[in-house]
Amino acid sequence: MYQALYRKYRSRTFNELVGQDHIVTALKNQIKNEELSHAYLFSGTRGTGKTSAAKIFARAVNCLNPHEGEPCNECESCISILEDRVMDVVEMDAASNNGVDDIRELKEKVVYPPSTSKYKVYIIDEVHMLSKGAFNALLKILEEPPRHLIFILATTEPEKIPQTILSRTQRFNFKRISTQVIIENLRRITELENKSCDDEVFTLIANNSDGAMRDALSLLDQCLSFTDEHISYELATEVLGITNEEVVFKLVDALVDRDINRALTSLDNIYMSGKDITILISDLIVHFRNIMVVKTVKDFNELLYTTRIEEYSAISAKIDLDDILEILKILNKTLADIKYVQDKKTIFEMSVIKIINSKSDNLEKRIEILESIIDSLKNDGSLLSSDIKSVNIEAGSINKEKAVNIDKSFENKKSKVESKTPKEEKTVEMTKSSGTLNLNKILESWDSILNGFKQQKRVNIAVLLSMARVSDFKNNTLFIEYDEKNFFNYKAISTEDNVKFITDFLNNYFKENMEIKFQIANFKEKNEAIERVENIFGNENIERI
Repeated sequence: MYQALYRKYRSRTFNELVGQDHIVTALKNQIKNEELSHAYLFSGTRGTGKTSAAKIFARAVNCLNPHEGEPCNECESCISILEDRVMDVVEMDAASNNGVDDIRELKEKVVYPPSTSKYKVYIIDEVHMLSKGAFNALLKILEEPPRHLIFILATTEPEKIPQTILSRTQRFNFKRISTQVIIENLRRITELENKSCDDEVFTLIANNSDGAMRDALSLLDQCLSFTDEHISYELATEVLGITNEEVVFKLVDALVDRDINRALTSLDNIYMSGKDITILISDLIVHFRNIMVVKTVKDFNELLYTTRIEEYSAISAKIDLDDILEILKILNKTLADIKYVQDKKTIFEMSVIKIINSKSDNLEKRIEILESIIDSLKNDGSLLSSDIKSVNIEAGSINKEKAVNIDKSFENKKSKVESKTPKEEKTVEMTKSSGTLNLNKILESWDSILNGFKQQKRVNIAVLLSMARVSDFKNNTLFIEYDEKNFFNYKAISTEDNVKFITDFLNNYFKENMEIKFQIANFKEKNEAIERVENIFGNENIERI
């Protein structure tokens, strides 16, 4: 019968227990010096060696020929424990034996001395699952334990264990195993199995094991069992369902460049290749975490294990730290929310849109956005040169001190403007076209139109249009309006390619010739627009000519 790698290569001695040197040294010294405690608590994340250490400890304290605190694994005592033939070493699962009656039964058994061994050792796994009554019963045993009794409690959630129990144990915290240690162990086991993998495969598995050796061995087992031939990086990503790093870098680059078309297209390609959205989000979090480290830490090589330092450095140079933190915030919230929804792809697409629309609050970007809006209004004819020839923001005249003052007062001035000019609902004018098409008919068909874009594999257009509203239809021109806060959506949808595609689609849909006009709301009146500019940046910084 085939034996899983994590069982086949389970550590049999303390020296084989990788990544927990501080614990190994302490336990071996206690065994050598015969300074044993009656109760130990092994805590830490899954797959870090808690149960393996407990079993090694149980053999070591009962070994007939111990050496430097290590079990010999050859004497009758060690062999009988390894083969589960001895009644003096008991492993319990508290998840299924968590009642008070289970612990009371245990209490009745532990008082008797061991039958063949020196110590009775009880290993209670997932001890935090015990009920309150069971913990109270266990406390009674720990308060006055027999000299021949040793408890080893293992848990991934020590915070759920009562303080009265914790105070009666020696606690050892098992840390996550480093990426380098996992890679070396994976390479060793692969060689023992007479198999071969690309070095990138070991790195891929280690980076996706969250510091758990058991998880890493399970992933390696999955790869090695797929074929007897060499395991390439590409094959490993397919077998494990892990997103190819090259593809993730393309998506990250699109997000940093705020290119919504490229981002949604990359996402769609990844999704159609069968990749799990949850894993993809986790991969993105890791990537942006690495970008954050490169951006903020001088000697970041010690905190990253990757061969693509240059790519991380290039991306970090294109993005502000505030934007990185905002993206990580959005991704982490998406990862938490996505587990409760069925259509994970749509939720993630919404998050991609949110990331691209997010913007930091620095003055330079605000000026750039406002200038773009003003230029757009001039082109639309909303600002007439006969009334206001130009709005001249003299960037050179804004010194550093003034810029800081403007930046600090921006939110206050903006809120004052909004309180003076409250938003009003737009009145929809039902103007008929020269044909049979009118605004009401377009509005009734709008959901069907958005679905049509999705069927045409232009999900990005459907998502962008869902952020806007159809405001008017007259003279065979359809007006689609975005709020000021959705300015980036407006810029993304207004590309020549998008406008042509939407126009052709609607002409075909309604069998009439029509034009599309995208516009920004709340900048309809020329004087109101200029007043908003003055209130945002201060009259002293705006020159009307």
